Amino acid sequence: MLRLGTWGRRFNSSISLVNSNDNYISVKLNGKIIQYSSIFLRDACSAPESVDKHSSQKLFTTADISKDLKVHDTKVVHNKDGDVLQVKWFQNGQNHISEYSFKFLDHYSTRESRIKGRYFEDYRIVWNNSILTRDLESINTSYDAYMNDEQTFHKMVQQLNKYGLCFVNDLPQPTEETMTEENVNHWPVSKLANKFGYIKKTFYGTLFDVKNVKEAKNIAYTNSFLPLHMDLLYYESPPGLQFLHAIQNSTLGGENIFVDSFVAAKYIREKDPRAFNALTQIPITYQYNNNNEFYYYQRPLVVEDERIDAKSKYPFIKEVNYSPPFQGPFELGITKSSGNSMTENANHSQFNDFLRGLRMFEEFINNPENQYQLKMPEKSCVIFDNRRVLHSRLEFSDSNGGDRWLMGCYVDGDSYKSKLRIASRFI
Repeated sequence: MLRLGTWGRRFNSSISLVNSNDNYISVKLNGKIIQYSSIFLRDACSAPESVDKHSSQKLFTTADISKDLKVHDTKVVHNKDGDVLQVKWFQNGQNHISEYSFKFLDHYSTRESRIKGRYFEDYRIVWNNSILTRDLESINTSYDAYMNDEQTFHKMVQQLNKYGLCFVNDLPQPTEETMTEENVNHWPVSKLANKFGYIKKTFYGTLFDVKNVKEAKNIAYTNSFLPLHMDLLYYESPPGLQFLHAIQNSTLGGENIFVDSFVAAKYIREKDPRAFNALTQIPITYQYNNNNEFYYYQRPLVVEDERIDAKSKYPFIKEVNYSPPFQGPFELGITKSSGNSMTENANHSQFNDFLRGLRMFEEFINNPENQYQLKMPEKSCVIFDNRRVLHSRLEFSDSNGGDRWLMGCYVDGDSYKSKLRIASRFI
């Protein structure tokens, strides 16, 4: 049985009640009729009886409110903030009143509007050397502005989403005597990272020194050429951002190289869709089995998002996973026999497509035209998206009497995206 609103007169406003029953409530928003699930509306109620006003946490479960929920009455009311849909629910012998603003109803009226302010792939710019060089000024800022001006910080967060990296300059110059574990939060790179919330501690520590170490347990702690890669892909949840503060950088060589892996993935998708599909299917083993530690995880080279890019009609690229120094033996697609499962043999037939795509990927990222190279100045810090931007370092030598000391740390992708959503409110 359909029921129209019975609480007083209907307001001539942007919200108009169409009809309601126990399963759905239909309203007209600026001339467009939208039908909402009653369970959705009750579950989204933000009244003090539903959501704790101090913690903002729900006080009920979806399963509980879905049992025998009845729509007792509905109406549109007007207050100082505009039109509001008011619903009186009846359940377990009790009434409960929920209110929904036009802004809320409009936000949840379409799939596109629901994810607005949650994801920001549309703002990304994939780049090569010429594109990034043209826009260098927009991804550089000073330490003082980053730390003390929220507008500048929000801008840098947005630039990180757009390009995958930014640079902070004129950091205070610390000394080894002042940089102890006891005062870690006072280190300049810590202060940069803590603007996002907290530092992701790993088995390398809260912060890590990048120096030339004899018999190092990690190739990054040598003076050898370090190929393009991403960090900690053997973790279940690799860090979202990496920070590297150049404290000393006066050796010969040691230039840093950065590459946008997303543009490489898109290139393969356009040139060889079959190879690209294999790159999203064949898992790569990543592991760290050394120094009394054994980390292990499998992930494909390219991970696509569920959301579709309206311009290209392809799914957005969610992340790329590439780290040859920490790659273990492949475990799928490497054998073919009558004893194998159909899935294993299918993976085997796809393995050649994967290898072709991987060669295309490496040729693209190792082309200097697709790389941004610089000798990081002392007192500067690079911040980059570890799930998108590949980084490398050229071989260096201290034969000129120079020193090289970089201090690094990580921040989780969740903290980064939280700040990105906050920053988007100031666009």
